[in-house]
Amino acid sequence: MRFLIAILALFTMSSCSSPKTTAQFYHTHKYKEGVTHFKMPGWLVWMGGGIAQGFVQDPEAKAGLRLARKVKKLRFLATEDYNPITAAEVNDFVGNIRSNGFEDLLMVKEGSSTVHILSREKKEKLRNLVILVNDEEEFVFMDMKSRIKYEDLSELVNTILKSENMKKEQDEEEQPAEANEEPVVAKKAPRA
Repeated sequence: MRFLIAILALFTMSSCSSPKTTAQFYHTHKYKEGVTHFKMPGWLVWMGGGIAQGFVQDPEAKAGLRLARKVKKLRFLATEDYNPITAAEVNDFVGNIRSNGFEDLLMVKEGSSTVHILSREKKEKLRNLVILVNDEEEFVFMDMKSRIKYEDLSELVNTILKSENMKKEQDEEEQPAEANEEPVVAKKAPRA
């Protein structure tokens, strides 16, 4: 019986050793030396986005602010010039959240630097987005809870593309007009 209890206790301790959720990861590492952290509630993002929409004229910015109003919560950790969070801790965490329903959107590894972007969706909405950037000297963790629909993302992308196309058309219209103009040559006045 004691043997069974000891095995159960070891299993419990080993399963608690690495964070299983984004909240656990944030709380585990936020007070480490050199870590800057903040948490922003969704109501503050919603209110700030609503206020800013009245002052913004750019269609890209307005579309981004409409998207920001669908953010429920934002957690952020960052370090600079010193990284107390090891690559093994990050890899364990990524493995844990993958087993909890997160899927890779993007994973890039170059040398000792690794970038992970993971998401979890539910009912065709982006519910969670996690961005991890891990380097020897820097670390960034961003966890966003949201209710963003894929149509909202599509609308934002279309707005940005439309704006870019309009800028290109304006640039093309200005360039030929300048090329067709004849250079002005100073003429000498006839001598009397």
